[in-house]
Amino acid sequence: MRIIKVEPEKPNMEIIREAGKLLREGRLVAYPTDTVYGLGTNPFDIHAVKNLLRVKKRDRELGLPILVSDEIVARRVAEFTPEAEILSRNFWPGALTLVLKTSIKIPSIVTGSRKNIAIRLPSHKVPQLLAKYLDGILIGTSANISGKPPALNAHQVQEQIGRDVDMILDSGETLCEKPSTIVDLTQKPPIILREGKISQQSLKKVISLK
Repeated sequence: MRIIKVEPEKPNMEIIREAGKLLREGRLVAYPTDTVYGLGTNPFDIHAVKNLLRVKKRDRELGLPILVSDEIVARRVAEFTPEAEILSRNFWPGALTLVLKTSIKIPSIVTGSRKNIAIRLPSHKVPQLLAKYLDGILIGTSANISGKPPALNAHQVQEQIGRDVDMILDSGETLCEKPSTIVDLTQKPPIILREGKISQQSLKKVISLK
């Protein structure tokens, strides 16, 4: 495992390429985001995803969220509802995860054997660039053991899962201690599954919620 410093706004592309190559090979890379540190791998490599779940000690039935490189990829991966269009226009890139019906075939180990996917466009250059090495789609779960506090810096990632990851990209402390807010748009009306950085009040200003 290596810890490599990376600038959040203008990351060194040699470092990004090296991390991207590891991800393509099905390795595990921890990286900074606009919320907490994330743990990524190739979502289409089932062995890699199984390994990630083992490292996190996460129940595979829960599924895993994904981060995308841009909105074009998001619309290729998921079926956007009118509410999703409104929310993405107001809060993306940013700390809002949308649960939508999938529009491409994604391994059941990622979706938790459901026909939905939790998807987010982060406002952080590092995961956006990393996702491009995987056709725009990167596993975007938090870089911690399930049930433990999320990692807010590279040292906390190392303490929890450092032995089992291949690289940690370190851009210092995260700017937010909260994870993303998750909204399930497969429900009518939509429902908040987790309130994080973006408040329920902010969401209710643009759409109706259950």
